[in-house]
Amino acid sequence: TSKCNGCRSCERNCKASCIDASSHSVDYSRCVACMDCIDNCRQGAISYTFRNFKRDVAEVTQPPVDTTRRTFLTAGAVIAGAAAANAAVGKLHDGGLAPIVPKAVPIRKGRIVPPGAVSVANLQRRCTACQACISNCPNGVLRPSMDLASLLQPEVGYEHGYCRPECTRCSEVCPAGAILKINEAEKSAIHVGYAHIDYEKCLSVSEGVNCGKCSRKCPAGAIEMAAVDPSDADGSRLMPVVNESRCIGCGACENLCPVSPVSAIVVSGYEIHRID
Repeated sequence: TSKCNGCRSCERNCKASCIDASSHSVDYSRCVACMDCIDNCRQGAISYTFRNFKRDVAEVTQPPVDTTRRTFLTAGAVIAGAAAANAAVGKLHDGGLAPIVPKAVPIRKGRIVPPGAVSVANLQRRCTACQACISNCPNGVLRPSMDLASLLQPEVGYEHGYCRPECTRCSEVCPAGAILKINEAEKSAIHVGYAHIDYEKCLSVSEGVNCGKCSRKCPAGAIEMAAVDPSDADGSRLMPVVNESRCIGCGACENLCPVSPVSAIVVSGYEIHRID
């Protein structure tokens, strides 16, 4: 405290918002030991070291670092991932008759991160993996990443729902600035990814069925039905076509596509979100 000049740089740059510069205290139950406070303190007033609790027991008011929470989150994410993978290969039945194959995770050309995250790099740099956005997502779109580079940070998947244009819940609960707070109008202008169609799977082409569900359900009007054969004057056979400039990557088309286990239309993410 003798070196602190009250600039509050440590507090402003804390990913977990766990530093109170006015009282020179740290909420160790939230600290993720990212070391940003040390790097940002020009006075050398912050250090990372072992605490002598026997000597300081009378004056210590903050609890020691609780690593059990992180251990629990890691184990929980692994178990959840295994359960999801197991469910993806299982089968359900509709009324005991028609088999329903749950949606499986598709291969995406780019990782999808929530609107407000700005970019994949920004989310990786600022996110503390607190799970607040994941636990508060009402649409079942967010899940913990299993990639080592972004372990337990949120990523978007559309196997259980889609990112509804009117929902901004994740941006409202993020404590670290990894997902910036946005309103409904701002969200509708953010393009987190784009949809692309595998015509070998699409029912409109592979089976000659005029499905058109992706076109009807697209909230951005980015999918139109076009003639499979240009010479087909009466338009009896139509196929979906994606206008990537209008697609916002919400995943409604992927989630609602009747093809299973992997949808015929899949969304891939942008490294940097595009804003209209």
